[in-house]
This record gives sequence, C-alpha cells and structure tokens, in this order.
Amino acid sequence: MIISPPFLKAKNAHETDAAWIERVMTVVDRRDYPVNGHGSWHGGVHIAHTDGGRPFESVRAVADGIAVSVRKSSGIGKRDKAPLNLNADQPNVKGSDDGYVLLKHETEIGSGEGAKVVFYSLYMHLKSLESTVKVGEKVYRKDPLGTSGMVDAVNAFHFQIFCDDDNISKLTGRKSRELDVSKDGRTDAVYGDIHFYLPAGTKFYDKAPANNSTAITGLSELYTSSAPLYASMTLAQGSCTMLTRQKNTQVDGKYDLLGEPLVNADGKDYEYNLYKTAMRNYKESPSAGFELLRFGRVINTEHETLVPADAPLWMTVNYPGGKGVVNLADPSIKKFSDADFPHWAGWQLVDDDSDSDSQCNSAAIKKLQEDGEFDNQCGKLICHFPFEWEKSTIDTRFSWLKTGSDEHAPMMEEDYAKFKAHAEALCFDSGAFSSGRLGHFEPKAFIEHLRNCSWMSLDELASTFPKYLFYSSSGNPRTAQKQPASVYSINHAHAKSRIESHYDSLNLSIRKYIGGDKKRMSFFLPQTLLETAQWRDLGGRRRLLHEWGFGLYNSVNPVTEYYTVFYGRGIMQLTWAGLYKTYGEYRSFPNHSGSYTDRLHPDAPRLTAVSTHYTAHPDDGGTLFRWSPRFDPDIVAEDSYNACDSGGFYWASKVYKHKTSMNRVADEDFTADNVGLINRLVNGGSNGYYERQAYSKFIGLYLMDEVNTNTTVSVSPTGKSRIVVDLTKS
Repeated sequence: MIISPPFLKAKNAHETDAAWIERVMTVVDRRDYPVNGHGSWHGGVHIAHTDGGRPFESVRAVADGIAVSVRKSSGIGKRDKAPLNLNADQPNVKGSDDGYVLLKHETEIGSGEGAKVVFYSLYMHLKSLESTVKVGEKVYRKDPLGTSGMVDAVNAFHFQIFCDDDNISKLTGRKSRELDVSKDGRTDAVYGDIHFYLPAGTKFYDKAPANNSTAITGLSELYTSSAPLYASMTLAQGSCTMLTRQKNTQVDGKYDLLGEPLVNADGKDYEYNLYKTAMRNYKESPSAGFELLRFGRVINTEHETLVPADAPLWMTVNYPGGKGVVNLADPSIKKFSDADFPHWAGWQLVDDDSDSDSQCNSAAIKKLQEDGEFDNQCGKLICHFPFEWEKSTIDTRFSWLKTGSDEHAPMMEEDYAKFKAHAEALCFDSGAFSSGRLGHFEPKAFIEHLRNCSWMSLDELASTFPKYLFYSSSGNPRTAQKQPASVYSINHAHAKSRIESHYDSLNLSIRKYIGGDKKRMSFFLPQTLLETAQWRDLGGRRRLLHEWGFGLYNSVNPVTEYYTVFYGRGIMQLTWAGLYKTYGEYRSFPNHSGSYTDRLHPDAPRLTAVSTHYTAHPDDGGTLFRWSPRFDPDIVAEDSYNACDSGGFYWASKVYKHKTSMNRVADEDFTADNVGLINRLVNGGSNGYYERQAYSKFIGLYLMDEVNTNTTVSVSPTGKSRIVVDLTKS
C-alpha cells in the first residue's frame, strides 16, 4: 500500500513522519472524529486550510483509485444562502461548499486474498474540482482533486476514510474489539512495529547467556511479572527501540508506558547489523535467524526453518521499576505487528451501537468520556455506524434530534426542516452505502499507520516501471531513447506481465530487508529493475533471471571468462561463486547430490564434481575453489523466492566502510550522488549508470511525497553527464 495525506507540503529538516502528518492535516476541533459536538457520529475530520496563497493549495488523492462519485460545487453565490448556509438568516455568516469527490482504492497490505483490501476516501466541501476528475476514471496518488472550501463558515474540508465489514476484517485481521493474545498474530500481513505479549510469569534476567544460548545457568533473575506486559519494538534508521506498556487497572482500555524507551543491543546499528548478528548467533540457519531478529519470529515458514527450533531472541525490556533481559522467542510470548492493530497501542473496534440512526449510543465511547480518556484514545477507535452522506436515510438517521438527547434539547419542527434541507443539499445518493453500516477510521491515524506498510499490489509495482527504459549512450544530457521497439518502451499491462511471476516474492524481500520506508525502496527498486534487465523474460532456456552472456564467454565483456558458469542469478548481483557460496551458507542450502543440471549447455557441463571456480574476479583477489558438492546455483534464479531473497541478502550483507547494509546509504539524503554510490556498491562499475539514475528519480517521485508537475526532471550527479529523466508512466 502506498498512501499519503490529502495536503502535501515539504517536510521540515528532521521532522518525523508523524509530526509532518499532524502539521499538514490540522483538524478543526469542534468537528472531530468519531463524534461531533452534537453527539452524532462523525465519520471524518475537518481539515483546516488558509486562502492566503495563490494558487490555492490542492486537495490530493491519498492513494491510487477510481472516482466513483463526484459533484461540482454550486459556487459562492449559493454557498452563503439557504439551504447550504444553515444560518443564512444571520448577518455576514457563510455556509458550506457542496463539491465532493469519492474515491475507491483497491490495494494490498500483504500476501494472499485475505490481504487484498478495498477502502474509500471522501473529500467533502470542495469549492472547486479538477476537470480531470471524472466518474469511472483512474486517479493516482498525489493527483489534485480540487481545492478546499468552507464548512459552516470555517475554511476547511471534510475528509473521511471508511470501508465495509469484510474489509475491516482484512485490514485489522480481526472482528473482535481487542486482539486474541492466546496465539501469534497474522503472517499474511506484517509491517511497522513488532509487538510482544508477555504473560504473567515472564522472567527477566540480569544479562543474556553467552553464545546466544537458551541456558539460564549463571543468570540472576531480576523480576517475574505478576501481570501481562506489552513490549513494542521499533526499527528505524538502524536503531532498535523498545518500549513497554502495562494495562491501567483503573481505566478500561488504557495502557501506561513503563520507564523510558530503551535503545537495544548495538545501539544505532542494531538494524544495520541484522545480517552480521544472524550469521553470528544463528549459525545453523542465519536467514531464519535474520527473520527472528527482524520480526520476533520466523514469518516465511514455507522457505525458512529455524535451527534449533527453540533458538532464543534475548532483548532488554522494561518492567515495573526496572529493566531486564527476556527471551522474546519463548513460545509463551505471543508475537504481533502493526498489521494486527494491537489494542494496547490504542486500536479498538467499536461496534456496540447497533441501531440505524446517527446518534452515538456506544457504551464503549461513553465509558471513555466518563473516564476522561476519550480525547486520548479517539484517534485509534475503528467505529461502526451508518454512512452519514446518504440522502435517502436522513430522517432515519436524524429524527432523534426532534426528541432531544442528554446533550441537547429537542429540535423544533421548523429548525429540523431547515436542518434536513441543509443535509439534503450536502448528501448524495451513495448507492452501495445507502443502507449498510460501515467501518470508519480516523484519517490521520489510518494514513500514519499504513505508511509503514511496504507491500505493493501488482498495479503499484508495475507503476514503478517508467515508460522509457533506456537512455542515450552518449551526450550531455543523456535522454530517454524512444524508438518504437518494445525493448525501449513499455506500457502498464506489459510491466505487470513482466513482474507478475515475482511480485509476491519481491514484496517478501522488501518486507524482510528494506522495511516500510519509501525512500529506502526508492534506492532499492531501481537497482533490481536494471539488474534484471528490466524484468525481461526472453523465454525458453534464456528465462527471466540470468547473468550477462547466458553462460557463454563474450569478448565485449571479458569478465564472462570467469563467471559465466554461474549464469542463473537472482534480482541483484551475486554473479561470482564466492557470493553464491555465502548465500548458500546464509540460507543453509543442503549439499547437492548427483550431477548438476545444465539447462543451457548440456554438451559442456558448467559444474562437475571436480570443476573449480573463482570466488571473485582474480584481479580483485579472487581465488579458485572446487564448487561441488554445493547446491546447484540455478536454484537462485529458478525459484522466485530465492531470486528475490538473494537480492535482499546482498543489500543487507554488503560491506560499506567496514560496516554491513546498504540501508546505511539509503537512510541518507535521496541525492544523485547517493544513488551513484548505491550503483557502485551494487555493480562495482558504470553498467547502466544513467538508467539507474533515471529509474531512481522516477520511482522516488512515485513512492515518496514530492509533488512534481513537469514531464521531465533533470538529474546532475557529480562528475557525470546530466540526465533528463522522462516521467511518462508505463
């Protein structure tokens, strides 16, 4: 899923994503979520804007989608008169704009049907609409929809995110108010923070055992919990931060932080060192150990097996009054991620107001209000109530106003008639939402939460392919080659067909090695696009993933003399026998038995029981060693999981300035020089340099939050020719 706020302003230096979203989505307090000042359900928030700038700031689509319903504003002349102005009888009072756009978004948060989700975003009270926004037409994330208008005389627009019951279950992984902590969380969708439920009786020790053992001999027990604790692990910018919560015994649904957040293990290098730590601590199954370190458990159990099965994960965790070391891999401790919307982080499903009117009679919400916790927790309440913009149900939803409530006296018939006329002027025939109750998310919290999800649908991945794939071989600037031959250009359907066989495995690799950061992905994906020859499949024996030369020596690239025997490759690098050997050890591939399969040249076997091969280029110190009886290297290309995982392995294991992980570079500024550095770390030379630069700029503009209205952009790496990047979509 790729998602962003409806207003896009540049981030300030060192501004966190959460702080940025809070700034660009400033909410008008009196119309907050999920209940407004009149005690009615309110499915969205009113986002403030100012009219000081010219041109007016655009309201933008938060995700790729389809426009399913739109209405142009009636204009200022009608806005300030009844019925759009509920207070038209008062002097100098403005009303509400009635323009709107309703978008339907189909995307994915993980693998399988259960992670394919549909949600809607509604932008109400727009004073103008873009001419390109039409019912049934595709809208891309960041596309301008129109400009914000007024709501009840306030400069703001109403923004709402909702979906049906089935998709609430798909998004949150549950139907109950709180998570079931008797078992681990979902594995089809895993993103963001990792969470641990520590049951009563969990033991905390003074230190971790030597050699990453499970033995507790020689350890001192510091604390045994008498009540459940909830630990959360955040990996970002290389660091690992742990915080612990404990249920408040006085206030239902409240969880208190214990102590200060802890920076664990290698300090700011914990995440960057995952590969190195996995190779050291989980020698019998480093790849599965990497997942244990990253996710608190092994996620890809179809491909990864932890050996021994009870291998530990020792981490420092706060407890009431102190901190100690806990084996978080213990089976009694249950594991989750943000994809489970854990209730101790505030997420609760509220579905205890079952009538069809709009009056909020939820006991859960009333309890929060009584406890004084409503303002603290309302942002993460996922609430179930009727759609508030359906014209045909106005009386059903609002007739209670005439009988009054605890908060308000009964409304007179004349006033109700004015209110109903006002509501009819703003509402519309919603079709699919006319009778059903829907699940609503607080929009800011939803966007902030889902921005941690790196999983992309096939459509989204195909959108990372630019239309023009190659650049001129000389000249300054280098420009896109636009010859009609298919090798030079590609359309969206073709891009989907190229990536389809690997998109699931590619997502698994990104989730495991890159995480949800879109800037990291903007460094990583361009390299895979070039390294796989733009994901081309030449068919037959020359299938999708292959090394340069298809196993034959070629004088144009003399190095093929040394590495062509390893022609079946993954999505990034490997190439040399030494890297294949290291990857086999990382994945614990078993030794091969019998003769090797040679799919390209059966008359001249590439691998035999006695053949020797260079670990790396001999000019770089590569030495000969016998390959047999190691695994057949072709499995790195022929199995999509191995192909994609090997690219992530290379990314995480690459040594840079005596330290591992190219995420170190990807966490720096997204500049042409840093893209060039990644190019060199991946390839070691200039192969495809200008394409990689162009792909990086194109993909970065798609994945990140910069708004660009040009058809091309210029990129100027230090010491290299300027590149004019064509931004035409595939």
